[in-house]
Amino acid sequence: MNLAILFTSCLASFAAAVISLLFFLRYKKVFFFDVLLVLVSFFVLSTESYFVTERNAGITNILLLSIIGLFLGVCFSYGIISLGFDLIRVSTNAFVRKLPLFYSILFTAAEIVFAVITKDAKLLSTIINISGIWVPAGISVLLAIIFHKRIDSGVFKKEKWIFIILALINLVFAFFIEEIPFVFIISISLLVFYIFYRFYFAAPVSKTEKSLNSEFVKNFSLTRREQEIILALLEGKSNKELAQALFVSEKTIETHLGNIYKKIGVKNRLELFSRLQNDI
Repeated sequence: MNLAILFTSCLASFAAAVISLLFFLRYKKVFFFDVLLVLVSFFVLSTESYFVTERNAGITNILLLSIIGLFLGVCFSYGIISLGFDLIRVSTNAFVRKLPLFYSILFTAAEIVFAVITKDAKLLSTIINISGIWVPAGISVLLAIIFHKRIDSGVFKKEKWIFIILALINLVFAFFIEEIPFVFIISISLLVFYIFYRFYFAAPVSKTEKSLNSEFVKNFSLTRREQEIILALLEGKSNKELAQALFVSEKTIETHLGNIYKKIGVKNRLELFSRLQNDI
């Protein structure tokens, strides 16, 4: 049973990481990068646990364990704390956004020191798990709980709470039920699939023709050109592709987008897609 759950978590986290990578390369958004780091760390953790369980023996080589632990800890600690800031909508320019970087550097230094000092692979693994996984996960969940009112605004409101609840369950029961961390990984991976499908593939356009809902257009006084741009965004076109398709400059597209965001009351594409999904 353990092997089946571990193998499923490997596949799910890998597939979700690939999707996050594609969207990061496409939209160049920090949010997708943070999700990608977390999912990559999930994949590394699942893969390591799968092979350890299959062999019925832990990793005893200190150097190998240090390399895996360093990669896992840095990816997860940076990604999950940054994702915590994403959940509560902290500006990417805020000074507090440097906390994930500082923590990752601190973790790296501490992990190297412990790897040199200790010869006990089990002790080193415990240190990596606590400092590289549980502490940053706790920080992320704590941020979400303290600033919970901010979760009620912006995009992915329902999905954010699902993420927090799953994370709390994982933190509480992981020490008692061995399968919980990997069930959590599978759940989060499926949640990523759902979010990307809902907000990027299930475009809220008319079922009879390729157009926006007439009531939505009327409520926000959208021009024909602005409607064309929104529909193109829903198809996943970049600003450059939009400019080429409409025979205008990228600067003109940016101006149109600014007007669209202002009319609808959003700040970026993610919030625009969320508003479209909720209002249509």
